[in-house]
Amino acid sequence: MPDNRYIKTIYSVAIEVVNSPHKVFNHLIHDVSKFWPEEFEGESSHLNDEFVFRTGDSHYSKNKVVELLPDRKITWLVTDSRRKTDNYSWTGTKMIFELNPEGGSTRLKFTYDGLVFENERERLVQICDIVIKENLFRLLTNRK
Repeated sequence: MPDNRYIKTIYSVAIEVVNSPHKVFNHLIHDVSKFWPEEFEGESSHLNDEFVFRTGDSHYSKNKVVELLPDRKITWLVTDSRRKTDNYSWTGTKMIFELNPEGGSTRLKFTYDGLVFENERERLVQICDIVIKENLFRLLTNRK
């Protein structure tokens, strides 16, 4: 039987791109569907905007923009979630994007701050790395 104990997990991953914080910020609020691996519905460009991530009918996450500091920080709060296969819920999790200028570049740090099944922590790390280090990096650097 799998170990489905929830554990509080904070995982951060960072990338640096040769773009201004303003340009990176605009991609984060307007182009979520271009780097997030799930279907995206709703708006994420203003404080209190709500949006949904969905993978078919098996994975659902309703989110809200709870912090928006232009060109500096965005925080999404998961307000409702469920994975049908095992009733896993990560409701209450925060996903935080922080931007810091460094010379002519911008350092973007993404932090997942919330619940995960104890036996899925490594999977969370892999997913965060793919979303940020690959998908988002590719979008921000115009790479295919």
